[in-house]
Amino acid sequence: MARTTSDNPLDVPVQVRFTAAGTPLGIRYDGRIWAVAAEPVRWFTRADWWNTAKRAPVGCGNLVSVEHWQVQVRLIYPRRGFTGTCVLN
Repeated sequence: MARTTSDNPLDVPVQVRFTAAGTPLGIRYDGRIWAVAAEPVRWFTRADWWNTAKRAPVGCGNLVSVEHWQVQVRLIYPRRGFTGTCVLN
């Protein structure tokens, strides 16, 4: 999974550990642990709520804003013979 910033974003489910402040700290992907190596970039987009049939329960919060994080990570528990960095989006 060695990726560079010139690669297309990796769009797969991962497990993310966050700091107490709510920023990504580390990622578990494919049985390996990756540490966040640079300041994460955060942005929001709006969900197309008019195309979904979902109804929001009372008091559930904002279902329209979708949070995104772009993180640069480094492998901290590599498999034998593997090192590198990657960007997950």
